[in-house]
Amino acid sequence: MAQEEPTLPDDEDDKRLMALVAQGDDDALRLLVHRHHARLVGYLRGEVGSQATAEELAMEVFIRLHRAASRWRPEAKLSTYLIHIAHNLVLNEWRRRGRKPTTALEFAAEPGDASQQSARRVAELDEAFQRAIAQLPTEQRTAILLVVQQELPYEDIAAIMGVPVSSVKTWIHRARARLRELLKDFYADE
Repeated sequence: MAQEEPTLPDDEDDKRLMALVAQGDDDALRLLVHRHHARLVGYLRGEVGSQATAEELAMEVFIRLHRAASRWRPEAKLSTYLIHIAHNLVLNEWRRRGRKPTTALEFAAEPGDASQQSARRVAELDEAFQRAIAQLPTEQRTAILLVVQQELPYEDIAAIMGVPVSSVKTWIHRARARLRELLKDFYADE
């Protein structure tokens, strides 16, 4: 019976894969894309309000990761590094658009879908959330998306945003309060 290799924690495996990417291993890059793509797109969609733009930006993140593979140092988790790249791309996207984030895309259930009403309610909630997120100041929006969607600790968010942890805590507190205020009417309908 063959002995199985021990499973590495994700961050250790990411470091191993990045070393392989730096050596030109495209399969290692594909594994990293597979592992991090969905969460990265989720963060980007929350920032830019568009699934298509989020997908494009996510691909740009991985292109930049590939280019920087030989210079990458595992001082922080790879997921934190990816979000840092994504955050910079978001800032560039906002500058390109004149700092006017788009609203969320509308989603509709397929006709005849048994769960059409439920799907419509989820779509309405998503749209309300995206509108509310878009109304937050940039720092609050970024901080709340990183803590909620990416489940990053405050210290990692502070490193990504280049600010003290105390600023991150303040932004998240204010973002939560503002989101409660902006979404109160949506929940009053229930």
